Formats: sequence, structure tokens, C-alpha cells
Amino acid sequence: MFDNLFIVSTAISAFNNNALVGPFFFAVGLLMIPMFLMVYVYGKDFVNKFGWNDKNIDNQSGLWIISSLVLWLFLFGGNYAVIRDGISLLPLILSAVLFGCIMFISQKILQLKYNEKIQNKKLQFYIFMAILLMAGFSAFPIWYAILLQISAVLCGMIIGSRMKKNISIIPFTTLICGIMLILVLMQPEYFRFGQFDNLTIVHVLSIIITGFLASVVLSTKYIKPRGRIHESAYIKLKWLCRIVSILGFVLFFMTESVPVFIGLLGALMVSEMLTIFHVKDINSSMYKQAWAYFMICFGIVLICPIISAIGIIYLSFMNKNTNIKDFLRLL
Repeated sequence: MFDNLFIVSTAISAFNNNALVGPFFFAVGLLMIPMFLMVYVYGKDFVNKFGWNDKNIDNQSGLWIISSLVLWLFLFGGNYAVIRDGISLLPLILSAVLFGCIMFISQKILQLKYNEKIQNKKLQFYIFMAILLMAGFSAFPIWYAILLQISAVLCGMIIGSRMKKNISIIPFTTLICGIMLILVLMQPEYFRFGQFDNLTIVHVLSIIITGFLASVVLSTKYIKPRGRIHESAYIKLKWLCRIVSILGFVLFFMTESVPVFIGLLGALMVSEMLTIFHVKDINSSMYKQAWAYFMICFGIVLICPIISAIGIIYLSFMNKNTNIKDFLRLL
């Protein structure tokens, strides 16, 4: 009854259960605030020493964000044993995400000439094998997931190193992280985000805010201001989108449903597109600032502070002339 191992394992189990139910990611984010402040003040000077500048900041940020995401998936992604469903889509989608990430990394490494820093062929081979082993072991013990992840890494390396068309950095990273955000909602226990049917208002609001910022990035990227919608039609359409968004928010809070979340983001995105299409001009810095804020929020939700830190560094390179009112006007 008083066996030390039994007592320790019971304490660990109690901690894990509490962390799964409570907003553990939020507590980690609060504890990281001093580090984030230091990154904001000194981060730009630090990365300048490694060759980061205004010309390559997009490539460098995208490469290190996706690389951090891949490392997180390999080392801290969770355990397939916690998956609720007997037949889960998680291995398939994670392998697709891994394929896209490795393809992106392979292309950017060649563009930034990181490969030229490793001339030793043996070292290159060892790094290659280490990546394959990490990809395989991260999917243990599901055998088909191991094969999927290894295949995804191999295919991503081959295609990425031979791709001639340049991958658009900000939309691609937003898409990859947006898919991960939906996966977090599908399997919150796997990502240490919370426990299904036990998500608090902190969980719900955090994931909605992060999704909203992702939709702002895509809207400001692909929709251009035209000033062509008639004022009366614009007001009616805008209020229709707002009502649908409010209903979606209430339903999402009640059900924690992935389709409802996607529908809510769709309604928000339509509302943003209407606003952008209606006005004659928008703040040009909103696109990149929204991406930086999205990365900061996504890093906190995923409990991967390095992604948030890179988003903060990206902000420090910008002339910030967008405030919260500019984002609220899109709603």
C-alpha cells in the first residue's frame, strides 16, 4: 500500500489528469511571459548575429517555425495510446503534415544554403538516418503509422529538394499550423491541450482567437480592397455573417465539434472578406502582423514556446502601425 513506486506513479497520474482537464497550456504561456519580453527586447540583436536580416526574415522565420513544429512532432507530440477512437485519422493527417513540412524545409535549406555548412558526407548520412528514426519512433507503437511517417519524410525530402516553384512562406505556414489547430481540437489529449468534453472557456476562446488570426492572414493575402459593394448590401451581408458567427460560437462552445469550428472560421473569414472587398484600402502591415500574432498564439496553444518566440522576433523586425481596432473592424 505504501510502496514508493506506487505512490509516485499515482501522483504522476493525478497530475496528468489535472493537466488534461485544466488549461495547462495557458499556465505555461503565463509563465513564459518574462522570456517573451526578453525575446522582444534582445531577440533581434541575437538573431542578427546568425545572419537574419530584413531581406531574409521571411525565409528564416518560416524555416525555423516549421523545423520547430517537426521537432515537436518527433519528440513531444504525445502518445498514440491516448487516442480515443479505435480507427483514427490522426496518423494519416500527421503524416501529410510531416510530408509538407519536410518538403518546405528541404527547399528552404537549399535556398538559404544551410546545406553548404555540412560538407562531411558521413555526418549528412547520420543526420538523415536520425531524422528517419525519430519519425518512426514518434509513431510507435502503431506499425502503419511508423511506415507512414518514414515514407512522408523520404518523399518530402525528395520532392522538396527538386521543387523549382518557390513555396509561399506565410500562406504555407498558416495552412500547416491551421491544420494542426484542427487536429488539436480533434484529439486534444494527444496534444496536451485538454480533454474532450472538458474544455474550459479558456480553451475555447484561445482556439477561436488563434483560428481567427489564421483567417485574417489568408483573407488579407488573397482578397484585395475594391470598394465595390453597395453600402446597404454590405451592412445586410455583414450582419448576416455576424449572426451566423455568434450562433456558431455558441454551438461550438456547447459541442466542441470540429465541423462547427470549421464553419465558424468560415463565417468569420467571409465577414473579413466582405470588409476588405468593401473598403478602398487596408493597412498594408496587417497581413504580416496577423501572421506573427497567429504564430505567437499557436505556439502557446501547442505548448511550443519557440514558435511563439520566433513570432515575437518577426514582430520586432516590422514597423508596427496596426492596432487591435484594425483587426476588430474585420468582424
